[in-house]
Amino acid sequence: MWVSELELHHFRNHSHTGLSLTPGVSVFVGSNGQGKTNLVEAIGYLAYQSSHRVSQDRALVQEGHDKATVRARVNHEDRHADVACEVSLRGANRAKLGGNPVAMGDLSGWVKAVLFTPEDLSLIRGEPAGRRRYLDTTMISQRPATAAIVADYERVVKQRNALLKSHRGRVTPELQSTLRGWDDAFVDLAGAYTTARLQLLRQLEPAVMDAYSTIAADNTVSLSLDSAAVDEDGVLSDDLHGHYQSQLVSNAKAEWERGMTLVGPHRDDLSLTLNGLPSRTHSSQGEAWSLALGLRMAQAVLYRADSSAGDPVMILDDVFAELDRSRRGTLERLVADYEQVLVTAAVWEDVPESFSGRVFDVVAGEVRVRD
Repeated sequence: MWVSELELHHFRNHSHTGLSLTPGVSVFVGSNGQGKTNLVEAIGYLAYQSSHRVSQDRALVQEGHDKATVRARVNHEDRHADVACEVSLRGANRAKLGGNPVAMGDLSGWVKAVLFTPEDLSLIRGEPAGRRRYLDTTMISQRPATAAIVADYERVVKQRNALLKSHRGRVTPELQSTLRGWDDAFVDLAGAYTTARLQLLRQLEPAVMDAYSTIAADNTVSLSLDSAAVDEDGVLSDDLHGHYQSQLVSNAKAEWERGMTLVGPHRDDLSLTLNGLPSRTHSSQGEAWSLALGLRMAQAVLYRADSSAGDPVMILDDVFAELDRSRRGTLERLVADYEQVLVTAAVWEDVPESFSGRVFDVVAGEVRVRD
């Protein structure tokens, strides 16, 4: 898959930007704050319906406007599709495919992208939320139908939390009865959510191990789901319904006191180990970067294998400035045979010499092709 046309309207600092792109390598060069990352962020938003930089969509809409629009034409072999999304401050976000309205999550079936960013180090060193997001974005991109499970689960947890918080310390039979209605939905969705994550992990682990061995052959890596529903051998409980019901009962008093849901997939983590030790606390800077690159390459391998759209777009956002010479060279080789590679850099010197493609200069939200 590759993107041949990209349009941004009131997205970040791009008032009206239109680009024609080609297969192969394209490089966007610009100082910090000029808008180069905003271009690849827009493609990432089409692929994942969220930004890799911020948690709230409000930041994506240009100051003084109430909506931002991203449009792209994506191509695979002799087929193409026009996709678009509208990020709104006043209502629900909207998506279109071929000019017709579709669910936002449907875009994941048409646009595939893998983003390598400086923030990827937090996948190894950061909090569990980042690793959960990595799992879920990979899962939804690979199996768009799971987006509904995640959305419904998050809605139920939000409702439970609101109920628990608003009546903290004042438990009545009526409130308990209301909560039980949400508990039934929670138990079903938590089981489906955990099962989907574990199914993904069984595909993901060998892909990460293979990619990591290319980057750092002397180390061994393993992945597992750190969840109360999974035992030490990685085996899922054979009675998920009963497991989550039991968890809710045993944590009921604490949940009423703290006003929040204390069990479920939103509390789980992706456990990463290097040579049998937790990578979060026992990896060097270089080892952590190698594992982060392995996680991203594993995404690309899974998308390439399963997607009827072909290769994902490989986006390397200011990442070469973070890597030493050896890892820069390894990343170059790993992405070299993908159909389209988009690179951003603050200065041309950060771009590997082998990436000889079209170069765009980005200044204050304006994009020009370099002669």
